[in-house]
Amino acid sequence: MSAKFTPKGERAEWRMIYEDLLASAEPGHVITYAQLEELLGREFASNRGPLYRARRTLGELQHRWLESTPGVGYRVIEPAEHVRISATHRRKSRRQVGMAIRVLDATDLERLTPDGLATFDKQQKMTFALWAIFAHESRLRRIEDALRKEGLL
Repeated sequence: MSAKFTPKGERAEWRMIYEDLLASAEPGHVITYAQLEELLGREFASNRGPLYRARRTLGELQHRWLESTPGVGYRVIEPAEHVRISATHRRKSRRQVGMAIRVLDATDLERLTPDGLATFDKQQKMTFALWAIFAHESRLRRIEDALRKEGLL
């Protein structure tokens, strides 16, 4: 086993965070950067990965989620806030797909190898399919809004 994958202690850092700080945390509870650094025995900002894994476990096992509280740490959010957080990630993904399209548009296809062209083609198809889904959802939203305005939905 390489040194990169050698455990740093008896428990993985994500498990320490989950078991010691998150497992009993109720909505509204704040986990501070100081608590994370004390628990991990290191500067938290140097590697936030274990928190993200602990957050995923919190979501899977307890149907709770964390939101960053700038300058403080992370707050266990109320269930009613999950939709807002989800919508934020969705907006980010839409922007990222738009950026992917711009990068693909800027590709000099003449400088790609045949294998590179095949990979480019696959990537372009997938990216435009995602964009089409976003466009379709946007159109459905506009139709639903018009129907609601007329009292038909």
